[in-house]
Amino acid sequence: MELGRKAAAANPCYINTTSRTSMGLSWLKPSAALLLGAALMGAGFPEPDPKRMVGTWVLTDNENVPFNLILRPDGSSLTVTGKRHPDVGTSQRMTRNQLLENGNWQTWGNGIRSTYSDGWTDTIQIGPAGAVQWSWKPGSSLNDGPSNHGKAVQLKSPVMNWVGAYKLEPMQQEKPPYLAVLTSSGMAFNNIDQVADGSWSLTGNGSVLIKWTSGWRSLIKPTANGIPGPEESFAVKHWRPGVPTSKPANANRSGVRL
Repeated sequence: MELGRKAAAANPCYINTTSRTSMGLSWLKPSAALLLGAALMGAGFPEPDPKRMVGTWVLTDNENVPFNLILRPDGSSLTVTGKRHPDVGTSQRMTRNQLLENGNWQTWGNGIRSTYSDGWTDTIQIGPAGAVQWSWKPGSSLNDGPSNHGKAVQLKSPVMNWVGAYKLEPMQQEKPPYLAVLTSSGMAFNNIDQVADGSWSLTGNGSVLIKWTSGWRSLIKPTANGIPGPEESFAVKHWRPGVPTSKPANANRSGVRL
């Protein structure tokens, strides 16, 4: 999703990586070029267990901005990202394509390859220096150098299982459900507010409290089984701007995880 990947603004979190564009393999250090070659041929290192690749990862887009890639056991994949502030000028709501992209992943070389309907391809390869990311933009050949590359980080903390995309019913019953994404940086984004960002954190009872910059507050409650899984429904509470969350919620709604 080139729009979403280019739309994300700088986010001071995680890792410092290097991004390159359309320069072939000549810019790679010899060790990196050998690693990529070995990875693409599936040689030199033992193949990783696909089950260990499942989970939430931090990668970087073509502007060196972190985003999350979620690999699921059924072979589906999902990326979530966001834009910290609105564009200069009249602010506009974010679109679904700016917040997430759906794809599928499979084992490839010494790691995995995740492909998306918009033409982007993300790969994670395991080498002697750990996990690395190689990504190709739409229209690129995987035989050419990647559009960008960097370190890939797998997130092990159980709280990171909340990272993902959610469809929430708003307080206004006449409006359709909106999209909210939770990123591993602790930031949240939606496609309903003019200023579409916020922050999220866990409450004492294991729920997720989202504090939107617009002033709204939303609470996503875990299910009887814990953190909601894909296509699983859950309860949502909303508070209007200025109403403390210690007061009864202004609306009780439902949501579903994407």
